[in-house]
Amino acid sequence: MSPQQLMALRTSPLPAWPASPPPAPATSSPGFNRISSMLTPDQLQMYNQPSAAQQRILSNPISLFATLAPSVPIPRPAVNIQLRPPQPAAPAVDLDALRMQSSIQRLKTMSPAELKELGESDKKAFFEALLPAALESEREFGVPAELTLAQAALESGWARSPIGGYNIFGIKGNGPAGKTSVDTKEFLNGKWVNVRDGFAKYHNFYEAVQRHGKIFHNGYYDKAVNQFARDRSLHAFIDNIQGIYATDPNYSDKIRSIIRTHGLEEMAARAR
Repeated sequence: MSPQQLMALRTSPLPAWPASPPPAPATSSPGFNRISSMLTPDQLQMYNQPSAAQQRILSNPISLFATLAPSVPIPRPAVNIQLRPPQPAAPAVDLDALRMQSSIQRLKTMSPAELKELGESDKKAFFEALLPAALESEREFGVPAELTLAQAALESGWARSPIGGYNIFGIKGNGPAGKTSVDTKEFLNGKWVNVRDGFAKYHNFYEAVQRHGKIFHNGYYDKAVNQFARDRSLHAFIDNIQGIYATDPNYSDKIRSIIRTHGLEEMAARAR
């Protein structure tokens, strides 16, 4: 190459490389994508139009998660469910009745020796042991409870009578457990005499109290029972059995003395 040609090369500018067009700016518009360059305007409009399912998702985005969540069956309510009507409240417990039942059960199992010990050491406890059965006899047979208690003490000598066993009322004849013969005293022809007689036997003290109440309905005590049913007069009842229940001429006075001394009217009134 000649010097002139070299000089020409130094002074001539270098040829320019063809520049690449800048990339299309990124856009979020659905119309700018690779497919849009291959579609006609009508096809492009159809492509950009969301489907019915997509419209439902766009209007309710939560539905998208519903479609992705596994299907969980919802339990159906039981058929023919019957609601129970409200039950009435349980009746209140009658504590007094329970105590009386307990005392009567205790009386059914009490031995003659136990009642005798009470009669010797604690006369109030003696009466309290017999009181529930005496009150029951009053309600069932119309015999004042105070009289029943006083007769038990007098006739049995506080459970020390020679009759023994469970016969604390000096009742003669046959009993549910048979009878026993005992020497006793009777007031006959104006004086006390020794006699031997048959006395009823019982299985327990409760049975003895029940039989005592029934005796007053044998026809001999109608006046006493009927008057007590009308006026509830204890002392009239005591007067009306004088000379019938026992031959002792002072029987009514002795019964009244026991009732007064040991406060049996007050005891029975508190328990009624």
